[in-house]
Amino acid sequence: MRLTRAQRRGRELRRELGLRGRVDAEALAEHLGLEVFSWPFRTLQEMKVDDVIGVAERLDASWRRWVIAHAIGHSLLHPGNHLWMQEHTLLGHRVEREAEEFAGALLVDEDEALERGLVHPSEVAEYFGVPEEMARNHSLWSGR
Repeated sequence: MRLTRAQRRGRELRRELGLRGRVDAEALAEHLGLEVFSWPFRTLQEMKVDDVIGVAERLDASWRRWVIAHAIGHSLLHPGNHLWMQEHTLLGHRVEREAEEFAGALLVDEDEALERGLVHPSEVAEYFGVPEEMARNHSLWSGR
């Protein structure tokens, strides 16, 4: 399988920091110089402005972990104003897809999952602490 730039970066960061199993995305964000705050967003799940990540307080732990990893992806892959970019360019969908790919590679290590015998999305989601829907979308388990 050929990895995208975003997937490579997520996998590299996981390996550089020796992360295994369930990643504490909030601690990782802080390690990278980002502050994470809960916010009463009604429609948004997260928003990153400068070095601050706002996360919807309504999210459960697995979705909170996912959206923080998504925001870290934006921070590392996409410098600049994302709201302006979405409204004024055609790049909005691409940067969102890349942030999702980064989050998946950062939070779910396919090699580790296979070593542990995790073959179903529900097992992957439980072990890595990610939403089952996102584990199902992950490349290795998408056909199951």
